[in-house]
Amino acid sequence: MSDVSVAQLPREIKPQPKAYAFERSLGIPPAEACRRAGGKVENGHATKWEQNRRVQAWIAYYRSLGHDDAMVAAKRARIEERLNMAAYGNIFDFATMVDRVVTVQVDAKTREDKIVRSPLIDWDKVASSPYGAIIEGFKFDKDTGELVDFERDSALQALAQLRDMHGFKSVNKTALTDPTGQQPASLYLISERPMSEAEWEAERAAAG
Repeated sequence: MSDVSVAQLPREIKPQPKAYAFERSLGIPPAEACRRAGGKVENGHATKWEQNRRVQAWIAYYRSLGHDDAMVAAKRARIEERLNMAAYGNIFDFATMVDRVVTVQVDAKTREDKIVRSPLIDWDKVASSPYGAIIEGFKFDKDTGELVDFERDSALQALAQLRDMHGFKSVNKTALTDPTGQQPASLYLISERPMSEAEWEAERAAAG
């Protein structure tokens, strides 16, 4: 039975929704797929395209292509792009250094205000950038609700995965040594006939 339904192209749609359908077929979430296609999430494009039956038909079509070379290459490119963001993304690109007043306890009775330089991160810019995806979570002060810490994807783990993708993983080589680990292992030769010392030496040299 032929796969006519899989091979048949859906009705043509505009370039942006079509690009959105392609990104969605690769597993990209709606909001990010919308941005990649040139749409505006804040204007409701992602919701509109996601609910459009003709767009959904293109998503299904692209997914039906499965593992052809173009789809595999596209999926690999998205994975590599995501790993590159985690590996090289710098949160300080969205930060400015500002003076802040903090109160420190000098002794049991004395508290003192000090001015310290600290980074102020523009989280709106982070959220609207591709690098918002590498932020894993936030920690807030339980009393004040102030953001005190955040977690991001591990850059070292991303670099290790990129290294493996590109075949840069170092090859492990095992060398036999003696019990000290400093010298080559001793060679033990067994002969089925009597041999002279010269013959033994020749065999050892050949084995080494």
